[in-house]
Amino acid sequence: MIAGIVQGFIFITATSMTKRGKHKSVIYLNLVVLFLTLNNLQICLVDNNYIEVNFFIRKMLIPWYMLILPSFYTFLMYYLQVQHKIYSFVRVSVVLFLIEIFIRIWLSKNYFNETNSYLVAKYSQIEEIINAGYTIYLFILAFLLLFNYSKLYQYILSFDNIKWLKNFMFLGGFVLVLWVVAIILNLDKVINPQVYIYYPMRLLCTILLYWIGYQGFFNYLILTERIKLRNKTSENENEVVAIFEKKIDSKNQNEQDDKRFLLIKNHIENTKRYLDPLFSLENLSDETEISVNKLSQIINQKTGYNFSDYINQFRVDKAKKYLMSNKFSEYTIVAIGIECGFNSKSAFYSAFKKFTDCTPTEYKMSLK
Repeated sequence: MIAGIVQGFIFITATSMTKRGKHKSVIYLNLVVLFLTLNNLQICLVDNNYIEVNFFIRKMLIPWYMLILPSFYTFLMYYLQVQHKIYSFVRVSVVLFLIEIFIRIWLSKNYFNETNSYLVAKYSQIEEIINAGYTIYLFILAFLLLFNYSKLYQYILSFDNIKWLKNFMFLGGFVLVLWVVAIILNLDKVINPQVYIYYPMRLLCTILLYWIGYQGFFNYLILTERIKLRNKTSENENEVVAIFEKKIDSKNQNEQDDKRFLLIKNHIENTKRYLDPLFSLENLSDETEISVNKLSQIINQKTGYNFSDYINQFRVDKAKKYLMSNKFSEYTIVAIGIECGFNSKSAFYSAFKKFTDCTPTEYKMSLK
């Protein structure tokens, strides 16, 4: 936990100093990590007896943990750009947090009164149950937003399939289950709850939230760069949608295949279907009304590549144009690769090296 605490403060400092550190998505993402880090710090100091505290302080630790999910929920709103479409719980969360701080101040009269230890312990238990309920409520709202209301953020889906966020929600749900189980198992242990029951939840929660911090910041940088990159390219490019010719009258099979291949090539280029990372042979078959087997055969015969490599060649050629142009020198190589249709950095680098015998970084350096 100590290593995680240090890592948390380093992450917050580093991301805050970037040029996007003042963006609301980054601010709320940093708050997620900050509240987790502060919560872990005080637990670590008290549980490991690094500082001597009495019963009251041990039970009345600052409830930083109840602000973690509200911060994540708000980050999600800004990341998906739906902040004007759904209600933010920032004010509600701050008010609830301040109420809990005020109650601590009111209960501080029991600081030296060991006879009222049950009252303090019982309040601590009730507060945890309330905070858990509020956290679960926000988690359900975030889950529904991601899985049931994708129409609200169709624009963002054209840049990010948010699979990483959906995976986080499933794992986060497991953490909440562990929390609920720990609360239930300690319901009859008001004065001395079994702290070790919380260890699996704390460990997984720490790993998961630091992971979402790094993933969120990385994907936010890629997202914003792709939006700017696409806006910039749209100023210079006119997208022409080709009308695919369905009838080919030539009697010669080779001539038919040549014409089909030319139409396939024009269709992919003009509609820029290669920019879709999910574009498949089945999609192309539906759009051209040519069977999957016939498409695969034609592409293989005319290019020597399978469908995947053929599409990747379009993507690599597009990426090379971006890398060669000074207009796009400010964008990261990863953002360019993903904007060109690759679904990950590794896929981009692998395909680029296959067609150019060098990595995108090496290619860009060779142009200087």
